Amino acid sequence: MPEQADVSEEQVVAFLKNNPDIFKGHPGLLAELALTHDSSGAISLIERQVQVLRERNILLRRQLNDLLRAARSNDELFANVRTLTLALLDVSAWPELNEVLATHLVVDFDADFVCCHLLREQLHLDHVLGHPEALPTAVFIRNGQPRCLAMRSGELQQVFPMQEHEQDGSAVLLPLALRSCDGCLAIGSRDPQHFLPDMDTLFLGYISDVISRIIDQLSAAVVGERRGRAA
Repeated sequence: MPEQADVSEEQVVAFLKNNPDIFKGHPGLLAELALTHDSSGAISLIERQVQVLRERNILLRRQLNDLLRAARSNDELFANVRTLTLALLDVSAWPELNEVLATHLVVDFDADFVCCHLLREQLHLDHVLGHPEALPTAVFIRNGQPRCLAMRSGELQQVFPMQEHEQDGSAVLLPLALRSCDGCLAIGSRDPQHFLPDMDTLFLGYISDVISRIIDQLSAAVVGERRGRAA
């Protein structure tokens, strides 16, 4: 690619003289120029208006960029939620649920740990654990609402016992709306700033609702099998 020659100030002046209507075809260019005049230190009304418009233009550009970034993030998040939901609909056994949680929640949602805690016995998978008496997440839940919080290493060990935790991190805890038992879905990160208290949990709440339905279906299937064997 040939190198571009530097344009001198004289060339710019000559170009503007030969093209006096250039700003008619590029009106936005005026907002990028700094035009001043000698008025003994005073700022004219027109100059002040141009300054305000330029600042407003910069602010609007920043807001538009923020909206575009949020839209792209939401599109990606929606696609991941859709993929997870479709995978959950194919779950017909506890090991399959364990695999879906490990694969989709950890990989697609940029998490390091995931564990679904259920108040029931005889369920000890890597990412789905049963507890006979109390859930290890109960101490952190308030009013049954989802919660994002920083966690010390010992707390992470309590909530995500499948891995060793030597440093602090963060987690989001999602109480499950189950008919069969109490439960909580925990998603964690090694980054203490990953799950912040002001984080929006709308999509995660939707995920917990879908998982709750799947767990109730699996629990009902287990009860049906037991009744069949008893008969």
